[in-house]
Amino acid sequence: MKKLNIRVLAPALLLLALLAGCGGPSEKAEPVGTPEPTSAAPATMQPESPAPTEETATEDKAIPVSTAGEFLEAIAPGAEIELAPGTYNLTAYLSEASETVSDYVVRGFTDGWQAEIHGVEGLTIRGAAGGKVEVVAEPRYSDVLNFSDCSDIVIENVTFGHTIEQGHCEGAVLSFDHCRNIRLDALDLYGCGTYGVAASDTADLVLKNCIVRDCSYGIIDLSSCGNAALESCTLKDNGGFDMLSLWGSFVDFESCTFTGNMGSGFLPSDSESGAHFASCSFGQWESRSIREELKTKEGYAFDEDCLFEGYSWAELTAPSDDPGDSETNFVYVALDTTLLKVAAFDAQVLTADEYYILYELVDRASGEVTYETSEDVRFLTFDADGRGCFWTDNEKGRPFSYEMDSDYSCQVSFDDGGKASFGLYADQGGALPRISEEGHIWLALYTDDEVLWFY
Repeated sequence: MKKLNIRVLAPALLLLALLAGCGGPSEKAEPVGTPEPTSAAPATMQPESPAPTEETATEDKAIPVSTAGEFLEAIAPGAEIELAPGTYNLTAYLSEASETVSDYVVRGFTDGWQAEIHGVEGLTIRGAAGGKVEVVAEPRYSDVLNFSDCSDIVIENVTFGHTIEQGHCEGAVLSFDHCRNIRLDALDLYGCGTYGVAASDTADLVLKNCIVRDCSYGIIDLSSCGNAALESCTLKDNGGFDMLSLWGSFVDFESCTFTGNMGSGFLPSDSESGAHFASCSFGQWESRSIREELKTKEGYAFDEDCLFEGYSWAELTAPSDDPGDSETNFVYVALDTTLLKVAAFDAQVLTADEYYILYELVDRASGEVTYETSEDVRFLTFDADGRGCFWTDNEKGRPFSYEMDSDYSCQVSFDDGGKASFGLYADQGGALPRISEEGHIWLALYTDDEVLWFY
């Protein structure tokens, strides 16, 4: 029946449509008021121009250069410089240039001219896609590029090196002095330069996806540098002295490959420096050197996912055969907090252990991990009456009062006015080999700046 109705109604609907189109009778009401006259023809709709994409905006902003002179003269605050494929011999240009190339670049002399960049902020140097971009210097004692008092510098997709043969240089490939926020990405840094990167009094230096090779002294040379990191870098065939030359500096290495290097040592000699290695792999010489040097050097942590040629991680971190050497042979490894579970406690549980020994300190802003390596070990003690003490190298320590504010946390008020909080965590198994076993209790003390882990 429904199909029949549709067939009967269809002609009627068509007829009504034709009548309406031909100005037939209409029930529409007359419009109220007098319409405004229109004399202009309807405007033609123009397609809206697409908004520029981020990639287009970046390309438009970039300054294209193709010679060493154009490159150095374009360096300025906020500049984005794109180097066309080719070789840029800075020494050849500087030998003919004036003493001051620009407001931000001067030429310095060692055994030849070097480019010295100063006072620049927000500079990007980028090698164009489609071919090799190589920046070179000739003098043995010069850095290929030298930066001072610069910040927010990005350099990517460029090869840097010296033109003379390996083993005769006294200058680094890239050098930074009193700089901050330096990002080096997809660079190939080669010798004869002394180190791939040398830096002093510099903060937030990051190398990512870089190669450092064939340098004559070592891989990096950092003095008084903070928040330095290398990620997914290949560090190979460097030789000379300490591969990691650190002085008052701490470096994080993640997913880096060390192979073919050989020198007087792998780890730095400075006792005030340190490094943390995660997901890194080490060749034969590097693995053997680390194994021996960890017997006498402290402040270096190797996560369990690191790979060592000729050694397992357990062998590398095994205690010395000499019982008297067990302390100097201890390998500091970062606590795996993902294997800890928050635990309920009260004063009775808290005071069951006579004391809690400090193991590691984590900077809450940067995530940098340092370890308790001093002879005067710091530790916590608690009394059942709500009093306790943080014992440092000062015999008096820092007395405090503590008060439970839940089943899982406790507030601390130091007698000197400081505030903190802490909680207890149970090891679910493997959080820290050789110290912590399943069920082991860790105490985390939270201050404004750090998290201190005690066991």
